[in-house]
Amino acid sequence: MNIVIICAFAVVSAVMCKTVNNDRSIALVLTLAASAVIFLKAAASMSGIIAQMRSLFFVQGGTDPEYMRILLKGLGICYITSFASGICRDSGESTLAEQTVLAGKTALLLIALPMLESLIGIVKTLLM
Repeated sequence: MNIVIICAFAVVSAVMCKTVNNDRSIALVLTLAASAVIFLKAAASMSGIIAQMRSLFFVQGGTDPEYMRILLKGLGICYITSFASGICRDSGESTLAEQTVLAGKTALLLIALPMLESLIGIVKTLLM
């Protein structure tokens, strides 16, 4: 993934959106399309990151595979929430964007609870 190309694409897309700003529907569609292209480009590089994480968790770390699943789900929640709230903000719906962020934080906490339970169990074992 070449971040310079992605950033240049984002800047050009933003300038194009400002150019057609008098027609909000075209600007919104352009923003959605550019965001989708950037998201897909970033998602394509995730396979290498996931392979490295598997190596860290399983080969070197010897940890429970559930932890990696929780981490990947949390990462996905963060990306999707950020993407959705950004689109809401661009559409002028800041309240909806904030509610989306709140829902994302709640979902993140919910999937992290098993990890927290495990951590509390380890601390209890160490203290006894």
